[in-house]
Amino acid sequence: MDNLVDLRDKGTKVFAYVSVGEVNWSRSWYSEIPRNWFMASNKEWGSSIIDLTQQGWHDYLVDKYLSRLWEKGYRGFFLDGLESYQISVVEPGGRLIQEKALSNLIKRIHQRFPGVDLILNRGFAILPEVGGYAVALAAESLFQGWDPPSQQYTKVLEPDRYWLLERLKQAKDQYGLQVIVIDYVDPKQKQLARTTAKQISDLGFTPWVANPGLDILGIGEVEVFPRRVLALYDGKDYPEGLQQTDVHKLLAMPLEYLGYSLDYMDVNVGLPGNLLTGQYAGIVTWFNNDGLLIPTIYRDWLLRQIDSGVKVAILGNLGFKADNAFLQHLGVKLSQSENLQGPLKIGQSDKIVGYEAQPNPTLQGVTAWQALESGIENHLGLADQSEAPLVAVFSGNWGGVALHPYVIEPGYQGRQRWIINPFEFLSKALDLTGIPVPDVTTENGRRLLLVQVDGDGAGNKAEIPGVPLAVKVIQDHFLQKYNLPSTVSIIEGETASGRSSDKLTPIETIARDIFKLNNVEIASHSYSHPSAWFQKNNIMAAGDDYHLAIDGYEFDLKREIAGSAEYINKTLAPENKHARVFLWTGDGLANKEALVLTRSLGLENMNGGGATIFDDERTMTRVPPLGYAINDQLQVYAPIASDHVYTNGWQGPFYGFNRVIETMRLTDSPLRLKPLHIHYHFYSGTKIASINALKAVYDWSIKQEHRAVWVSEYSQKVNEFQNMTLSRRMDGAWTIRGLNTLRTVRLPVSTGWPDLERSEGVVGVRDARQGRYVHLLPDHGQVLLYTTPDPPSSPYLLHSNGEIEKWQQTAEGINLQIHAHTPLEIVMAPPERKCYVNWSGGRLDGQHQSKGWKFIFPVANPGNATVVCY
Repeated sequence: MDNLVDLRDKGTKVFAYVSVGEVNWSRSWYSEIPRNWFMASNKEWGSSIIDLTQQGWHDYLVDKYLSRLWEKGYRGFFLDGLESYQISVVEPGGRLIQEKALSNLIKRIHQRFPGVDLILNRGFAILPEVGGYAVALAAESLFQGWDPPSQQYTKVLEPDRYWLLERLKQAKDQYGLQVIVIDYVDPKQKQLARTTAKQISDLGFTPWVANPGLDILGIGEVEVFPRRVLALYDGKDYPEGLQQTDVHKLLAMPLEYLGYSLDYMDVNVGLPGNLLTGQYAGIVTWFNNDGLLIPTIYRDWLLRQIDSGVKVAILGNLGFKADNAFLQHLGVKLSQSENLQGPLKIGQSDKIVGYEAQPNPTLQGVTAWQALESGIENHLGLADQSEAPLVAVFSGNWGGVALHPYVIEPGYQGRQRWIINPFEFLSKALDLTGIPVPDVTTENGRRLLLVQVDGDGAGNKAEIPGVPLAVKVIQDHFLQKYNLPSTVSIIEGETASGRSSDKLTPIETIARDIFKLNNVEIASHSYSHPSAWFQKNNIMAAGDDYHLAIDGYEFDLKREIAGSAEYINKTLAPENKHARVFLWTGDGLANKEALVLTRSLGLENMNGGGATIFDDERTMTRVPPLGYAINDQLQVYAPIASDHVYTNGWQGPFYGFNRVIETMRLTDSPLRLKPLHIHYHFYSGTKIASINALKAVYDWSIKQEHRAVWVSEYSQKVNEFQNMTLSRRMDGAWTIRGLNTLRTVRLPVSTGWPDLERSEGVVGVRDARQGRYVHLLPDHGQVLLYTTPDPPSSPYLLHSNGEIEKWQQTAEGINLQIHAHTPLEIVMAPPERKCYVNWSGGRLDGQHQSKGWKFIFPVANPGNATVVCY
């Protein structure tokens, strides 16, 4: 009921399915229908055919069944079975009687429920009587159909198509009805489904192409491209939670880079009962063994999904003992050799294998599968002394497999490297091709820059002349000097420690001054700095090991989050400014209750995660995903690790934080995976070495072309990444919904350039070595993106450090409003056009560059301005 109201509030018309001419045997109320109301059976569909002259059926349907639906809020009915009587009534006179009764029933429905919208499923014979009471007519199988007796998809014969087409045209032209055509195509044949939908649309009809069960998301006037991937793991192997699973720690980031978000599911908790075709872009699994608790249930469920056309990527182990009956669906079979003869050797490999480490042929843990004669693409083949060919990494039209131990190479002290290229393997296995990728690393063509200060060590004394507090050092030497937008937090238990009555502590006094700075966003780092937020992670922690030593205090979630935010807002924050972010402490992993509480308080959240890739450990296994969701609650990970990690838990070397420059460089090239992120604690203001390292990081970062944002802005982008939707229209345009703060998509070069003349909500593009970044200005959360083979020729935004509020083409030029946290910079293209800007400060001439015209304003927010190019 809540979903119905929500859909109606969004302007969606919802129709309840009603079978007028038949009652399925599975209906719970089937036994309520007197037997004499039935006149035949339809065994193909498992139902009984109604005698439409039975007045009792009219009363039951209208007064009991439809009235209940009307009370629930339905204002539209889809009337099916309007020609079912023709199965048992052949004689023309008898049919006329049935048709008259059916017409009277539809007229009664229309009269009983004022304003009801009716869709008729066929019913051509009664259109002269009831055509004026309907809003649409539906019919099945114009080009492609389904044959119930043989359980086969069929192509509609030409005479049958012609007959139906003539009647559909009559319904549209004579009765003014919207015509909906439902055709049936095997979900595995996506291109045939698209072609069929286009054929129907070209005739002026509304298409819907799906399976005969109509229980998958089909293709209509638009094709929804699912952006979610179902990620399965075995919870019994990870009692500490999904955050430690391989499918999350290692596989989520590559999928996110490709544009997809993950729904995690422990196979031991339950599996979706429905077919996932059209709902998910695919399924990924990563099991450590073949010992699932429910092997048969899982095997049958997985096979059903594969047979319905859902792509599957299997990494590690299958999860259950394989048999040839299952493996034949993957295009492989069990090896005929009971015992492999070592040593193994590499038979063949391609670009998917050898990404960061080469495969080491070993007998230990090898799964002995062989390819059938055809049907798969072998990416890594092995052979033993008997020369029996084995497959270790392969793909087919159903998905792909990368078997243990040829996925990850384990190393010293938990180090890991990819053997397979996860980006290439996932793209191949799940057929992830050619979508506009939402990108949270970049905005308006520039890499984002975040500055985050966690509250630890604010009261520590600096080892420099004057022995100031660390919080004062950070204020003077970094927050004020560099004037970058910075999200700064305090720990209440540390900041307020030693406070008496209403007199502020020295830390509180400085914190007040910091929070007054225009470039500072206020955050809380908790009340007592808990070392963990999941109860199961707290078992080994007690007393001072769990949180700060505060007399008489025992952990209380509300006190930590709501209490600390309230303290900041009432005691430290200036008027009209309040805490916007909660930064997790300790291991940085929040449970559902904590996430729900922060969201209810209007706080964004971040921490945990943190990339730690270095020149001497150049592996994507050290680049975490964007975060994780527990139900609908999202924890946002810090993009880059903090100074705590680079200084070995603040044990030294204290200059170690300068290595974060390596991390920021390696997460930008060859792939841009993370924004720039200066993430440190107040205690970095206590050592000369750490202060100098921090200065080096700041100086390097500001030299990078960037757009600086607060943590709250980044967190909002990550949330939108999880939930935005993508669909493609018949004319090739992409419709992107659910955007507000996330304003960049990355286009595969193969899809061309944005067509700025036809697109809506697109203001520019920048071709960088990491990708083609398209700049968006959503209209009520929506963008319409057309592509073209040619780059834009009219003026457009190449890049900027600001946020766009308005972008409007006028006769005088481009009228715009853009503001930044620092003095505004914009670069317009193409360079062949000369440009200048009119604004309240007068005329601003641009600096000519190789790719455009650069304008640097003396202020961050110049207000209304007009770019004139000639």
